[in-house]
Amino acid sequence: MDRLAVIALRRRPTGKDGRRERGAVLVEIGLTTPIFLALVFGIFELGLLFRDSLTTENASREAARSASTKGRDPEADFFIIRSAENGLAAMDLQAIEYIVVFKATGPGDDLPAACRTSSQTGICNRYSPAEFFASMDDAAGNDTGNFRCGTLDSAWCPTTRETQASAGPDYIGVHVETTHRYLTGMFGADTSLGATTVLQIEPDRP
Repeated sequence: MDRLAVIALRRRPTGKDGRRERGAVLVEIGLTTPIFLALVFGIFELGLLFRDSLTTENASREAARSASTKGRDPEADFFIIRSAENGLAAMDLQAIEYIVVFKATGPGDDLPAACRTSSQTGICNRYSPAEFFASMDDAAGNDTGNFRCGTLDSAWCPTTRETQASAGPDYIGVHVETTHRYLTGMFGADTSLGATTVLQIEPDRP
């Protein structure tokens, strides 16, 4: 046996010393593993939260662009909602809390507080999850009465929106509110996410 092997054998812990070292390693593993797992799951949860936040903002922007181009079309709100639905494709649609189409005073305007709970005459149309999936026409092609200034969009009827360039077209906002549900419960059960986009309605062509 060469000299290095003899030295290695002499330095190898035996008996109580060996057991103490192995015990120390197990204690270190026991202390660091939960911290490591918490870090991994935390990054995972925050990544999903960030994705859903971006998705909510994207849905609001998509819907506002539709609102701007549809102007005073009687079917405007139906297509605004469909645009929001497309923007939320990366999320479970059951995460939708409500969508509000509202009359804004300018590009930096925020959602009126009263519109968070109900539609307000001349100000906003609020759509709950059930109304989000309401149809405009039935299977036979007949008007259901939900849209075209019907039961769902009559508070701020699309046909009353100003689109004349001479008068100054209305600013129209779309607010999308969703709920992000955590998978591990590290940060609680859920978090509300909201995004608002305001654009000016495109003026009518002369």
